[in-house]
Amino acid sequence: MNDVIYYVQNGYHIVFFSIISHYMINDFRLNMYIFLKVFSINYYNSFKTLYPNPEYYKWKHMIRLTDTGHFANFLFYFYPNLLPISHNILFVITTAYYITRLFFNLKDLDDRDNKYIDTNIQNIYCHLNHTLPYTIILYSIYENKKNNIYIYIFDENSFFYSLVWVLSWFTFIYLPWVYYTGDYVYSVLDKKTPTRIRVFIIFMVILLVKIANEFGKLIT
Repeated sequence: MNDVIYYVQNGYHIVFFSIISHYMINDFRLNMYIFLKVFSINYYNSFKTLYPNPEYYKWKHMIRLTDTGHFANFLFYFYPNLLPISHNILFVITTAYYITRLFFNLKDLDDRDNKYIDTNIQNIYCHLNHTLPYTIILYSIYENKKNNIYIYIFDENSFFYSLVWVLSWFTFIYLPWVYYTGDYVYSVLDKKTPTRIRVFIIFMVILLVKIANEFGKLIT
C-alpha cells in the first residue's frame, strides 16, 4: 500500500494515464499540455505538508512564471494565431531558467530531501516543463514555414502584450505571494541575494521579452 501511495504522490499514475490518453485521442500537444499542468498540481497537493503554510503551498503550481507558461500553451492550442505571444513567454521561461541556473546558481527553493519524493522523476519533469513547450512552438513555426503558411505576426503588439504578461505576473502574482508567504520562489530573488543581482535578473527578464520578439521575427 505504501508503494502505491509513493507512486501516486510522485505522479507516476499521471504518466501512465497520459500515455494511454495519447493513444486514445492522438493529440500529442493537448495531451502533453494537460500532463505538464496536472503533474505540477499533483506535486504540490501531495507534498504541501513538507512546506510552511501548507494551505498556501498547495496553490504554488500557479505562482511561478513557469506556471503561466501553461496558460501560454493552451492559448496557442486554442488560438494558433496568438502563437507570437505564447512564443515570447515560453522563450523567456526557457532561457531565463537556464541562464540563471548556469550562471547564477539558481536553486529550486521547493527541493526537499525526503524519502517520499522521487527526485529523479521530479527532475525529469522540471526539464520537460522548461523545454518541451518551447520546442513545440519552434516545431509549429517550422512546419508552417515548410508548408508556406505564414499566419504569425511578431510586431510591437506581440511585444507589448508579452511584456504586460510578464509585468502583470510579477506585480499581481509574484509580489503578493512573497508578501503573504515569505517565499521568494527563486533563489536568485531571495533577500539573501545581493540587490544588484536581483535588479539585474529582473531587467534581464524584461530584455528577454524583447529578444524573444525579435527572434520570432527572424524565424518566421
